[in-house]
Amino acid sequence: MRAYVVASGQRIEPFGELARDLPIGNEALHQIQRRLFKRFGLTMVEVERLEDVPTDAPRLVTYDNVYFTRRVLKSFLHLWRGRPAEAVQLALPEDSTFVRQFGDLQDFERRSPHVLFRFFGYPAGPASAASPLQVIYRERILEVPVPHHVSPSLIWPHPLTSSVVFHVRHWLHLLEANRLSVQIRWIDEVITKPWFTAALLLRALPPWPGRGKLLWRVLSSANRIHATADVHPSARLEGCMIGPGARVGAQAFLRGVLVGEKATIEERANVAYSVIGPGCYVSKIASIYGSVGLAEGSLGMSMQLCVTGRRVVLTPRATPMDLNPGGPIRVKDGDRLVEVQHRILGAALGHGVFLGPDVFLAPGRAIPNGTIVGPHPGRVLSIVPSDRAGRYSVIQGGTLVDPPSG
Repeated sequence: MRAYVVASGQRIEPFGELARDLPIGNEALHQIQRRLFKRFGLTMVEVERLEDVPTDAPRLVTYDNVYFTRRVLKSFLHLWRGRPAEAVQLALPEDSTFVRQFGDLQDFERRSPHVLFRFFGYPAGPASAASPLQVIYRERILEVPVPHHVSPSLIWPHPLTSSVVFHVRHWLHLLEANRLSVQIRWIDEVITKPWFTAALLLRALPPWPGRGKLLWRVLSSANRIHATADVHPSARLEGCMIGPGARVGAQAFLRGVLVGEKATIEERANVAYSVIGPGCYVSKIASIYGSVGLAEGSLGMSMQLCVTGRRVVLTPRATPMDLNPGGPIRVKDGDRLVEVQHRILGAALGHGVFLGPDVFLAPGRAIPNGTIVGPHPGRVLSIVPSDRAGRYSVIQGGTLVDPPSG
C-alpha cells in the first residue's frame, strides 16, 4: 500500500523554510515520515495537490507538515485493518493532557470527544467523508512544580506519551515537537527493546543501596553515547543521546538531551530536556532548558523554551525573557498577535541572528533571519580619554565622563 504525502506549502517563520525541511529531534520532518512509512511496509509518494492522489487502491493520505510518531502510525494501521471498507481520519482524545497542553495554534478539527488531524485512510474508490479513528492513546502525567507567582497552579501537568501528532504550522509547534522528541525516543527504546531496559535496570542496581533514589541511578545509566563521541569523565549525563563526534566537557550536566553530530557542550554547561543540533557550540556555564538549537549555532547564555536557527550567535549576556509578569504571553501568528496558554515561553531566533551583550527579548517574540542586535553605542566604551586615571568615571555617549552629582 502507498502513503501519499501532499505538499502543504506551510512555511515556518521566522526561518522562512517549509515545515517539511525543518528538523525534529535532529531529523527533517519529511525524513521522519519516510522512515516511519518504510518501517511499516508503506511506500511514500509525495504529490503537489490532493487531486494528484490516485483512487484505484486503498491508500493513506496526509500532508508534509504533519508530524506523527511510530506508535501513532502502528495503532492507526492496526485499527484500520478492522474497518477496511471505511474512510477514516486519525483522532486523539479531546480531553487528553497532550491536547490541552499542546493545542495552541493547532488547526485540528474538534469533533467531540475527538480532535481530528489531517491524516486519512481511504479504501479503493473516490474519497468519501471520513469518520474519526482514535488511535490507542496512553499517557502518564508528570507533575512539574511551578512557583506560585508564575502560574495560578502550583503543578504543571506534563504528559508522558509517545502517541504524538502535530500540524506543524508555527515555530511554537517546532519547539514543542522537538521537546517531546526526547521522551518519544526513550519510550520507543524501552518498548521496542526490552533487553535494553533489563540491562539498564541491572546496571543501575549496584552498589546497593548506593547514593540517591533508584530513579537517579537509572537515569545516569540510561544514555546512548556514540563510540566516536568524547565525554569527559566528570560530566554528568542522565537520559541523553550523544551523536557521533560530539564532545561534552568537564563538569557539564545534561539531562534528557539529544546532542547532534559534532556538537560541543563546553565545561560546566547545564542543558536539560533540549535538542542540540549538529555542529552547535554551547559555551561554558550556559544554561539551556527545554529548547532547540538548529545546526551550527553558538549558544552562550541562559535560555528557556526557545528555538534558535542555524548559525545563530548568542553572546553570554544576551537574554531571551520567558515570563510576562501579571499577563499572558502572545505570539505572532500571521499578521496578528495571539494569546497562548503558556505562562513560560522564550523566543524564536531566525537563521544567522546575532545577539550581543545586554540584549533582552520579550517572551514569545520571533526575530527574523539575519538580524544583528547589540547594545546602544552610548553604553559601549569606544573612545578612551587619557586623562581619567585615578578618577571615578561612567560611560556616556561612548566615552568616560564624571558621574552625575548627587
